[in-house]
Amino acid sequence: MMTRTIFSIILAALITLATASQQLPQFNSNEFEGWTYNNPNVELTATNIGSGKVTLYVNQEGLVLTLTSPKFSCQGMDSITATVLWYTKGSSDPDFVLSRAALTMALDDESGNPLDSITVQPTETGRNHTLELSLPVPMGANNVRLRFAAWEADVVSSGAIKRAVITAVAATPHEGPIPGDTDGNGSVNISDAIALINHILNGESSGLDLTAADMDGNGTVNISDAIALINIILNGA
Repeated sequence: MMTRTIFSIILAALITLATASQQLPQFNSNEFEGWTYNNPNVELTATNIGSGKVTLYVNQEGLVLTLTSPKFSCQGMDSITATVLWYTKGSSDPDFVLSRAALTMALDDESGNPLDSITVQPTETGRNHTLELSLPVPMGANNVRLRFAAWEADVVSSGAIKRAVITAVAATPHEGPIPGDTDGNGSVNISDAIALINHILNGESSGLDLTAADMDGNGTVNISDAIALINIILNGA
């Protein structure tokens, strides 16, 4: 009875999370919740974003100014692309060097450890540049962040991110059921846990892939499988 009550509480919490499930983070004057900008002198606001004040460079004290996305799930993704409006306000300054205004995008795990990175340099003069940066998602990665920086830039040869459109390419379909993918949609998320717990508590099996639900492969779907699945969703392991 106690186990049923505990899992009923977990089910209710997961349903609440599912209704507010996180999408890929986007960055612009209207969407920047959860992003962090480590410049202590510039607050991350709609006005500052729109006016090109979210500038990335290495300051005189050696601080690398960065813009970092909130954590998001990359399960089921093959690659992540950011199309960035990169604003180089100082491009008319005689000391401006285009090559130094190169933008780097890093893919970090949820603890901030770098997984991969790519650097793209503007190819034309002028203030507004559209840069496309794409990174593969490493096998086994679950929750990640995107981090933008301009490692060679100074206060003149720098750029500001006014907009970043984040998109993803779905991974190649997996042959056979993916462990935990109880609804068979190719990814493991909250909806899979809800379906599994509903099956355990209420015997509901409509649309449930019992092979994928059997997390430990012992031929039986029970509480231990639900615990394993919830642990993957919440902790990536």
